[in-house]
This record gives sequence, C-alpha cells and structure tokens, in this order.
Amino acid sequence: MPRPSRWPEILHAAGEEFRDHGYENATLEGIAARVGILKGSIYNYVASKEELLLAVVEGPATALLAELDRLRAESDSGVAVRLRELVRMQVRIFSEYHPAAFVYLQHLGHLEQSPRFATFRQMDRRYMSAVEALIAEGAASGEFSLAAEPRIVARALVGMIDWMQHWFVPRGTEEDLRLADQMVALALGGLAAGGSMRAMLGALPDVSVPPIAVDVPR
Repeated sequence: MPRPSRWPEILHAAGEEFRDHGYENATLEGIAARVGILKGSIYNYVASKEELLLAVVEGPATALLAELDRLRAESDSGVAVRLRELVRMQVRIFSEYHPAAFVYLQHLGHLEQSPRFATFRQMDRRYMSAVEALIAEGAASGEFSLAAEPRIVARALVGMIDWMQHWFVPRGTEEDLRLADQMVALALGGLAAGGSMRAMLGALPDVSVPPIAVDVPR
C-alpha cells in the first residue's frame, strides 16, 4: 500500500513558517521540523523553497477568484448585498487558508521577481477590476454616493481588507461572519454618505494651517 501524501501538511507548515519568519529567513529544515519529517522528504514534492512559496499562495488566490466569478454571476442581487458577500467571502478565505492567504499578501514583493508571478499578477488585476466594477455599478444605480472615483474607492476598500493580515485570527464561522459584517457596515457608511461628505468638505473655506514646530531629540 502506498504511503499517504504529506503534501497538505507540508503546505500548511510552509505557510506557518513563511508567516512567522518571512521568506528570506524561512528554511526547509524548519518546515520539515513542523511536519516531523526530514528536509530531504520535501524535495519529493517541490524542487526549491520558491516553488514551495508559490504552491502555498496558489490555493487562496485560486479560491478567491473562483468565488469572485460566482459572485459576479449573481447579478439579481443589489450591489450592497453583493458587496457584503464579497467581504464575507474574503474573510472566509482568510480563515480557511490561514495563514497561507496572508503569506501571499506579505510576499508580493518577492513573488514579483519570479517569472511565474505573471499568473498571480493577472489574478490581482481580475480581482481589482471586479471590485471596481461593483463599486461603479453601485454609484450608477444610486445605491452609493462616492467620495472619489470608483477606482480609488475600490483600492481603499481592498486595502482595508488586506490590512487584516496584521491582526486577523480565525475564531470560527459565526465570529468570522460577524466581523465581516462589521467591516461591511463600516464601508457602506462611507459609500452611502461619501458624496455628501465630499460636498461638505468642498464648501469649507481653505484655511492655511501654520506648521507645528517639533523638537526632535538628537
């Protein structure tokens, strides 16, 4: 009988190692120790540490785009409803692929140096285009009153979600959904009232503020 594959364990251990130590300081020895195998056993699955990093981040990136395509197909729902599902979906993937999803966000700089990163760059563009299209649809339908153009709003929203890499810890389905809805409520408050706030700020007099002197210790 063939031995069971250790690949799922290796992927999870690699995600933890990259998350805890960063790509440069992570080692195959450390990953192997987390699994309880010899370093050489990892080479039965991948040829290098970079290939292992790419394998770690591929799962959450692929899952995100698959869910995003499904969400875009549900055009019968209002934009606010789909935006809620978008954030819920993102938080669910952060939880299901923890910590691999955050390894992707933290190592974009290194991934960009890899010839294989073109695939991930294309995924990023598809994701951002979908979010921007959703925001633009909400503005066109009157659901949203934007403080800025859809491109800027989409990037601000995605930035808020991506920042979760610094503090998010999975706490179970119910708690994670509650967190996602709290973030949606925060975003929708700005999307619904952004145009009014922009108009109010535009009506305020432009007051020059004198620079504040700060003593910097030597």
